[in-house]
Amino acid sequence: MTSDETIEKRHRTRDRRKRFSLMLVVLTLVFVLGVGLGAVASPVIAPLHSQAAPSPVAPTSVFEEAWEIVHQHYVDPSAIDDQKMLVAAISGMLETLGDQGHTRYLTAEELRMHAEELAGTYTGVGIQIEERDGKIVVVTPLDNTPAQEAGIRPGDVLIEIDGQPAQGLGLDEVVRRVRGPEGTSVTLVFQRPGQQAPIQVTLVRETIRISPVSWAMLPGNIADIRLSQFSSGATDDLKRAIAEAQAAGATGIVLDLRNNPGGLVNEAIGVASQFLPPNTTVFQSQVRSGARDEYRTDASATPTDLPLVVLVNNGTASAGEIVAGAIQDNRRAPLVGEKTFGTGTVLTEFRLQDGSAILLGTELWLTPKGRQIWRNGIQPDVRVSLPAEVSPAMPGSGKPLTEEAIAQDAQLQAALRILQGYPAPGTSAPRSGCLRCE
Repeated sequence: MTSDETIEKRHRTRDRRKRFSLMLVVLTLVFVLGVGLGAVASPVIAPLHSQAAPSPVAPTSVFEEAWEIVHQHYVDPSAIDDQKMLVAAISGMLETLGDQGHTRYLTAEELRMHAEELAGTYTGVGIQIEERDGKIVVVTPLDNTPAQEAGIRPGDVLIEIDGQPAQGLGLDEVVRRVRGPEGTSVTLVFQRPGQQAPIQVTLVRETIRISPVSWAMLPGNIADIRLSQFSSGATDDLKRAIAEAQAAGATGIVLDLRNNPGGLVNEAIGVASQFLPPNTTVFQSQVRSGARDEYRTDASATPTDLPLVVLVNNGTASAGEIVAGAIQDNRRAPLVGEKTFGTGTVLTEFRLQDGSAILLGTELWLTPKGRQIWRNGIQPDVRVSLPAEVSPAMPGSGKPLTEEAIAQDAQLQAALRILQGYPAPGTSAPRSGCLRCE
């Protein structure tokens, strides 16, 4: 071997070791924290270690050995991508913790998009999407956005992004590809249920301001208030919506938390404070040692006393479940719909050397009565399902809440029937069909 080849080999080895040092830090972090999380979160599960201890070799050493073997012996060196291997290794490791959809690894770019979502602004085309049975489905187009103007509807299935199939990419990658610099364009192809020919649109990306709260007046002077996520400013937006609804003569409120993925904990407390008395327990937080803290509503808040029903489904998660559980445990209102997702861990962000981060569940959320949300979800008081082909009728979804749309939404219909049974404001006489959260 020549001296130049020897030097080059040393450089390659040193570069691999530098890249690998980040992985050692991550492995050590998750190994230490992950074991404790599993033991506290699910005490009925057998310990992660066995009585007959295996080899005392550190997991990081085994991983380093595997990493070097791949680099030294894999038949196609051009296929080795350190960044892809790093992302796959960390993501796979976190998946073993069982906190699907919550604890996760974010690249630097994904972390930036995550921060934008929580801040309530991003650059894109204005559609909320979710993954259902491996398909990317539009939840709703946002008002006054390129998506709404192009006629995209709830329930449309995204099948192509700039000529590339969307299926199999995963939700995070689809979001990354649909978003982009302001003023650039993206071509999307949708399959609309009941329509054979696909729909192709080319949209110009722009800065989208997400208003997480929208509302509309329903028959009987019932205000339908939709909270799409607990992003920054959600509490203030909700206060305004409640005030506007009351000024318009609302005699009851439907709080729609369906398909709400969660967001900021302080916004969850703020939202709960608009419906529960001051200093009321919203949730309990349990750390890995088992110690608990209580979090209460704002002592200075002035909550509404209008009759209330809360809509939930299996897309209601995280902070949405906190609010639903608080309202249910404090007997403020009935929950209508389907069991919620079951995401009940407090995420702590651990920044890594390359600008990426691990969002790791470090605490458990419990309802005021101590019920564990994680993996269990919140059961509604009145269970009502929607057919897969029916999208929930939501204000601000890019189409008016017509009588037909309301009639097709069995969950919303159930909420209206319940509210029709409450006494009219200023009277003691109940309406027919009273159903309370008892």
